[in-house]
Amino acid sequence: MVRVALAGGTGGFGHTLLDEFARGNEHTVFLLSRKSELPFKTPANVQCLTTNYDNVDDLVDLLEKNQVHTVIFTMNPPTPEVHAAQNNLIRAAAQTAVVKRHLPLSWKKFKQQSIAVLEEHPNIEYTKVYNGHFMDYFGMPHCSSYMLPEVPYINIAARKAAIPGSGDEKITLTYTKDVAKFVRRLVESDYKWSAHSLVVGDVVTLNEVLQIAEEVRGTKFEVVRDSLEDLRAGRISEIPAYLTLYETIPKDFLLEMMAGLGVAMVTGIFDLNGKLLKDEYPEIVTTKTRDFITTHWAGTGQ
Repeated sequence: MVRVALAGGTGGFGHTLLDEFARGNEHTVFLLSRKSELPFKTPANVQCLTTNYDNVDDLVDLLEKNQVHTVIFTMNPPTPEVHAAQNNLIRAAAQTAVVKRHLPLSWKKFKQQSIAVLEEHPNIEYTKVYNGHFMDYFGMPHCSSYMLPEVPYINIAARKAAIPGSGDEKITLTYTKDVAKFVRRLVESDYKWSAHSLVVGDVVTLNEVLQIAEEVRGTKFEVVRDSLEDLRAGRISEIPAYLTLYETIPKDFLLEMMAGLGVAMVTGIFDLNGKLLKDEYPEIVTTKTRDFITTHWAGTGQ
């Protein structure tokens, strides 16, 4: 049994992790939240702890009082307040006698910054988990997922696509529920973590995803392509899926994020190479893109 503190477990990938760690009642899970009341009922082995991320001493007391062994950080969106919260949590964990591990599972921008803070505290073991991009987006709104519908580039519902680059670059797609299974096994492990932990559900190209989507929907999509030059300049073609997000995510921020994501895909950052966690845990069967899209879109008529 591991005593795990999860920051950011009320939504998105953090909520997926909460479900995974709560499954089976094998672990004690502490859900760290600024709010004392949650919008959902937690399982019996999950305790919600009202958390003040602004005070390191308070965080030290909270972690020690609850004998937390591993801290997982998934809080979003990437605001300065979120960045400060993660850094304070790392510093607090390093001051305790109980916390041994920290998983900085957050946006890439903050992950790199949090690693620098973690390196200042060698008494805390950590690993950088990379899983490419989440497959969930290509099953929305029909798949089970806590992620916001930030559908990237291929809008299956609208039968439209705006492909970054040539579309032939290899990218890794992984379903959030599969990522959560690997993270759980990492936390349960007793071996020393490596610097990087790679989770690969499937390796495809966006052109292959587009072809699968067209086959499943039974029609050709309306397609435009954005050059790497345009993406680097922050210029990106909109798809209908983005329009519904502007009420919750500022338009400029969303398009900048999607342009940056496109640059990463075109330049090979999402083509993960190295020792994979599925080699360590072959019993975890990952979801494949064709199966995922077919399952959630075949026969929908939408």
